[in-house]
Amino acid sequence: MRPLKHSRLLAGLSVLVLAACDLGPSGPGTVTGSVTGNPALGAVVLDVTWPGVVGFEGRGSTQVYSAAVTGSPDRHRVVLVSPTGGDLPFAIAVDDVYLETPVATVVEAVGTDNLALSVGGLRVVLER
Repeated sequence: MRPLKHSRLLAGLSVLVLAACDLGPSGPGTVTGSVTGNPALGAVVLDVTWPGVVGFEGRGSTQVYSAAVTGSPDRHRVVLVSPTGGDLPFAIAVDDVYLETPVATVVEAVGTDNLALSVGGLRVVLER
């Protein structure tokens, strides 16, 4: 009966340790992101779904244009443009950085030559 008692104690301690762990402070903040995957990348259209988005901003030479999707307040279309090409860094200001996991998808992409690119090899990387 002793091994069972130790197992329960170990399980209880494990639950307490896991409960003490969290992802970080909740509340308003900024999440940085980047679209990567093609050195000739000049612009992309993103579809971003995330509750509590306050706005988007470009980083480096990236310019950002965004609008909420009509009828879907948590969904935004975002255009990232860079005259230099390459990765497209940006930031998202939100009400609560840990409220929910964001979903960001590349819808369209063009190179610095303004010709369409495949979105297949492009990735959206977000860091909280």
